[in-house]
Amino acid sequence: MASSSCTLVILRLLLLAAAVSSISGYESYFLMVSSDGPITSGAQATVNASLLIANDSTTLIADPGLYHFHWIYTPLLPIHHSQKNSSASITLQCESPGYYPISVWVTERRCSACEPIARNTTELQVTRGIVGHLTASQDDINDARWRDGYFLATNRSVTLSFLIHDPSNFFKSATFTYKWILDNRTTVFTTDPIVHHNYSSEGKYRISLHVTAHLHDAEYQRHSGKKTGNVTVMLTLQDVISNISIAVPGEASAGQTVNMSLHILGSPPLTVCWLIKSDCVSLDGEDCHPVVIQDTTSVIRHHFRSAGRYCLSVKAQNEVSELLGHQSLSVTSTGVHPVWFVFPCCTFIAIAIGFIFYTLFKAGSHSPHQKSLVEVADFDFSPVSEKYEALPEYQEIPRRSLCCSHCTADSTAEDGEQSRETQPLLHAPPTRSYTL
Repeated sequence: MASSSCTLVILRLLLLAAAVSSISGYESYFLMVSSDGPITSGAQATVNASLLIANDSTTLIADPGLYHFHWIYTPLLPIHHSQKNSSASITLQCESPGYYPISVWVTERRCSACEPIARNTTELQVTRGIVGHLTASQDDINDARWRDGYFLATNRSVTLSFLIHDPSNFFKSATFTYKWILDNRTTVFTTDPIVHHNYSSEGKYRISLHVTAHLHDAEYQRHSGKKTGNVTVMLTLQDVISNISIAVPGEASAGQTVNMSLHILGSPPLTVCWLIKSDCVSLDGEDCHPVVIQDTTSVIRHHFRSAGRYCLSVKAQNEVSELLGHQSLSVTSTGVHPVWFVFPCCTFIAIAIGFIFYTLFKAGSHSPHQKSLVEVADFDFSPVSEKYEALPEYQEIPRRSLCCSHCTADSTAEDGEQSRETQPLLHAPPTRSYTL
């Protein structure tokens, strides 16, 4: 804390010195003044002053031996004055708490009565109690510091430490006792400036520490007794992100906007970064879409322009942890469900197979081996052909010939046979055959 305070003071005073510096020729002089305060009453503080010479291209620290530093520090008591290669310093002591201004200006050593070439001021804080600050840390969290306290994880051991600010070793021989108020129900007494505690619930906790220093060294007999101090720090406990649940529709169609739901198991606020690509990525160095949510749920809306297989990569982060999750998603070319493509295809295949079987069956039923022959008699009912002779004229047989018909049976039979052969209606041409 002392080094960071000094750096901040130096930068601040450098800007102030630029406003009050004087310019000689092409050179500019800047005077930086800093101290190692605040200090407790009765302790000692050191104030340092450095002169810088700047031109158009470089800045150098002036040799203090060539210049004279003038100090104003009333009512503080001077203990020691020194001059080093790069700065001049003075050690002061104060018995009463308060804020004390310290002024310094620089002149050339060969002309002490001349106008100052640079001047500046600083302020020293003297407190009644012990000066220090509380720090909080966890083994797996490197930098949990923020301007109002610390971000830490729940269900993990928290290390609380008290760092005393004693630049002059005023409390070198003192003994300390510590009273820690870790939450509304836990109070711990220790003789060490370190304590460990586990917070199981998320939220904000105000940690208070009461420090007591018992002074008993002969060098500080006038300060015999004890000094006390009170310091506080704010802790913000968050749950570590342990799971990212991503809900996507089973099927999506190209040309549509799809809603994808996120449910994150961890303490908000959360910084969510997501990216949709054909492959799952780690999002390290990738240009993703960041969004800050104050809850554990969120909805991602994305318009898919083309069909294919996609992967949604999501990285969620809070102050104490981060987690990466992936979810695959299929996008079809149209908005029709694939089952409506399967049914017509199956129907078409069934009809095609049935048609093939029907065609084969019909072709087999008309095989040459199964052809039947049908014989058709061709009768000729046309008038009597010229080749046929005319029937003999009718002649009446005498009655007397009937009684002796048995005598003429043979002749009658021959006549009947000849008569049948001469009848045109009884003559049939040869039979014709047709194959179906």
